[in-house]
Amino acid sequence: MKKALIVAFMLCLATAGFSQQLLTSLRNATLLTNKQEVSFDKEKTYFYLIKNTDLQIYQTKGVFYVADYFEQNSYNGNEPEDDYEGAIEFKFEPVNTQEGIAIKIQPEILNWDGITLKGSTLSVTEDETGLKVTFTMKRRVSKKEGTKVFEVLVPAEKPALTAQQLSAMAAKNIRLALAAK
Repeated sequence: MKKALIVAFMLCLATAGFSQQLLTSLRNATLLTNKQEVSFDKEKTYFYLIKNTDLQIYQTKGVFYVADYFEQNSYNGNEPEDDYEGAIEFKFEPVNTQEGIAIKIQPEILNWDGITLKGSTLSVTEDETGLKVTFTMKRRVSKKEGTKVFEVLVPAEKPALTAQQLSAMAAKNIRLALAAK
């Protein structure tokens, strides 16, 4: 029964338009375990082996915007504070590895303005509510940190996105396009 679910899951991924690799090697990549926090490296590719194959894809990419968590400090009291324009995009791709089905996490820096990677971490949490990827960026000057959680896999019973969520995603895509210029 489990093999049938895995085959059905893989067929669903293939028909949904995801570029699936037949066998992805985990060499030279970071393999994450459940609830393990690792230091973030923009050059690395991360993999997480899925344990619950009853989950469905909910998010194939997400963006961490520095401006959502931090503001620039104005040294001149007469000028307003500006927001940072930095952004990191994360792509989440289901792949079949030698070890089993996994989520491939590929980061890409879209804009460096305000991004501090020293002390930044990445973690994955898988439970009955789904699979979530958490990115945390710490600021050098203060102890303040920004944390973004991406819902990558969710149970099949989860309702579709609401109009408000779709609107928020469209607004972020516009910000992403502006940040990439």
